[in-house]
Order: sequence, then structure tokens, then C-alpha cells
Amino acid sequence: MSIPGKSRYVIVGAGIHGLSTAWKLSELLSASGKGSGKDILVIDKSHIAAGASGIACGVIRNNYFQPAMRELMAHSVDVWETDPEAFHYHPVGYMQISHEGMHEDIASIYEQQKAIGYESDFIEGKSQCTDYMKGLFSDWRAEGITSVLHEKRGGYANNKASIAGLAEKARALGVQIETGVSVTGFKGANGSSSAITAVKTDQGSIECEEVVIAAGPWVKTLWDMMELPSEVSIKSADGSMHEGIPTWRYWCLQEGVLGVDPDLQ
Repeated sequence: MSIPGKSRYVIVGAGIHGLSTAWKLSELLSASGKGSGKDILVIDKSHIAAGASGIACGVIRNNYFQPAMRELMAHSVDVWETDPEAFHYHPVGYMQISHEGMHEDIASIYEQQKAIGYESDFIEGKSQCTDYMKGLFSDWRAEGITSVLHEKRGGYANNKASIAGLAEKARALGVQIETGVSVTGFKGANGSSSAITAVKTDQGSIECEEVVIAAGPWVKTLWDMMELPSEVSIKSADGSMHEGIPTWRYWCLQEGVLGVDPDLQ
């Protein structure tokens, strides 16, 4: 199917963020009587789950140190549990097995889980941990373990298969997904508005009302196409400002967009 010349919503990127947005946006439009999935077009320069979503380890857990993440991760697990078969989700639980140096941090995670009613068990002490693990695995031999945080929910999902299932949920609601379509630029509104009115691609221009960028590590390329700020100002904990910080320096160091010879190793 060729890409349309117009779509109310254009989502760039067919990974977990782009397809999740398409799925939930289509539900919201239908529920509010303001449209349907047929108003949404997802495009990707390669294929579904071509980027980070397709190589993710697939672990589903609520095991993070940041308190702000706790309820968000619990909600995420709720979503995975709505359709384990479609998402290729295996709800086997999750375990954090740690040495004494991590005891305090893991105890904090457990307390935060308990505070929001997220079911887990916390086992403390060398002998208690050994007994608990041997109760699950009779041949358990690891030494130096002083804490075990056992989340009863969560598990893992098969990465590409789960994203394919997500795509099917979006398609079932009328969303059009087109792959092999590269974004080459954006068209802005006339006058003082900075709103995008069309997405330019290697297969033609798509007029739109809203654009969602869900391109993962390639977002810097699209950011530059939209002529958004290349530098930001960062405030330190002491209140001092640091000007002229490259917007994507951190991302480049963390997400592997630095050039690497594909034949390396």
C-alpha cells in the first residue's frame, strides 16, 4: 500500500513507543467520538521493531531506584498483563539477587513497591537467602548473597514478536503502518507559528495536523530537520546555570549513535 498524501496524525517510528502511541491514541479517539485509528499513520524507515525495540532483552519488571518510576512501571506491567498471548509475554516474575553492598538500595525498592501494593517478597540474611533460593532451585550454590527481592509479577517478553503483536492491535483499530519510508524533512506553517503541517518523505509529502516523533536513537536527525535548539541550559543542584550544553551529547554517549565499523568483532 502506498503512503497517503494526508493523515490527521503521523507517527514516525514503528517501535514500542510509536506503536503504543498509535494503539492507545486510536482507542482514545474512538472512545471520545473524535475519530478512530483510520486517522493515524505510522511510518518507519526500515521495518517494525527495527531499532532498540527489536534488540531489547525483554525483561518486564518494576525494579528501579527512582521513586518516580515506581507507579509508571506498575502501570506498564498492567498493560503487559492485558494480553500475554498477543504480546508474547511470560509472567514468570522477576528476582533481584544481591550482595551486601546493594542491600540498602534493594531494601528501598522493596519499601517503595510495598507502598503502592506491588506484590513482592524481600528476604534478608545469608542463610535465609540460601534457604529461599534452594527452595526454588535445589542445586543453588551462589555465595555472598545477603538479600533477595522476588517480584511476583513481571517476567519477560519475546522482543520482536511482542512488537509485532502491538502492531496488530493498532492495525485492528484501523491504524495504517507503512515501512520502508524515510523522513527527509518537515513543512512548517506560514507566519509566526512553528507548527508542522506536513512530513516530507522519500515517497512523497504527507499533510498532517499532529506529528509524534518516536524514532529512538535516530531522534537527533529528526530534531535537526525541525531546526530545534542544538544547545540547552542546565541548572546544577547548587542553582548555577551551565550554558551552551549540546542538546544530544548525553544521548550520543549513552545510546550508541557514534560511528562503529560494522565489521568490528
